[in-house]
Amino acid sequence: MSAGMPDDAEALFQRWCTPGPPDARPGDTALGDQATRGTLTISGVQDDMVDEIRTYRWNPAAPAPGAPCAVLVHGWGSRATHFAAVIRALTAAGVRCAAFDAPGHGESGGTTASLPRIATGLRMLCAELAREGAPATAIVGYSFGGLAAGLACVPEVIKGDPTEVPALALISTPVHLASATRRWLEMANEPQSRSADLMAVLSRRGFDGGRFDLLKVADDLPARLLLLHDRGDDEVPVSDAEALAARRPDATLELTERFGHARMLLARPVVRAVTAFVTADGAGSGHG
Repeated sequence: MSAGMPDDAEALFQRWCTPGPPDARPGDTALGDQATRGTLTISGVQDDMVDEIRTYRWNPAAPAPGAPCAVLVHGWGSRATHFAAVIRALTAAGVRCAAFDAPGHGESGGTTASLPRIATGLRMLCAELAREGAPATAIVGYSFGGLAAGLACVPEVIKGDPTEVPALALISTPVHLASATRRWLEMANEPQSRSADLMAVLSRRGFDGGRFDLLKVADDLPARLLLLHDRGDDEVPVSDAEALAARRPDATLELTERFGHARMLLARPVVRAVTAFVTADGAGSGHG
């Protein structure tokens, strides 16, 4: 425990960092079995934690011209294979896909996770792809994973070199940590004022939660930016996507209806939009 930190704040922080078990969805096991699995080790990011994370690769039967490669970042309490509909659509379009289970999620080790560790895992997977001569041409992040993905692409906020990728798609993504925390506090039956306790513990671990904000780094996000959000999202308000679109008027903002938050990765309009974005001409060029 950090010196001087009240027991209840520390306990709340530990609850905040501990994801629940992901829902088991039909086809998760089969899709995972179709992938080439690997592991990566995250260390030196938070306290003395060492994370062994599971990675996945899915290769298309017929690669598309330009060798597009999408790296997928799942949400809190989820796992890589929850991108099943997106993965199947992308590989059918000739796109290579890579993903990982965040610490404490899916087949990865541990029981806790954090935004810096998830962002670092993404950076490590993208670096591995680049070393193999098959770099990522797009990153697709969902919910909390989208926030981590965006921050992984910008300098200085999270220790380490930013991931350089030409295109970023954010689905149902909170634009800052306060937004991501709001819904969790509601579900935990805690007052919103306890957000200050969480940020205080985070700062004692060497992180400034106030800097985990995509609005502050909007200009440093990848040159091609797609924002997908449902108007009726009851976990992350649509105003988050609209605020980021206002900061990045060159971004494409597509709003859906009737899918809420949890069903976005299964929604046909979302799958079609992501596939078109990743396979679009110019997807592999430039970086903002």
